[in-house]
Amino acid sequence: MKINNNISSQLSRIRKKAKRIFKISYEDLSAQIFYDQRNTFQLQLCRDVQCREEVLLTREISRAQAFHIMNTRN
Repeated sequence: MKINNNISSQLSRIRKKAKRIFKISYEDLSAQIFYDQRNTFQLQLCRDVQCREEVLLTREISRAQAFHIMNTRN
């Protein structure tokens, strides 16, 4: 539970400062990419489509990784 609390607090900071530039959902999983003013990209994986309940992962990624994810269509 402590891990989820840390991720939730980190996520709230990301959302206040960052803009969501990409979102894709498949069944009950959702992935979002955020971009902020410091040229930082964050990848967020959630259990539900709206990303309000269970956040599985929040990770900083490079610009190249972000654009690779956004341009890959399977």
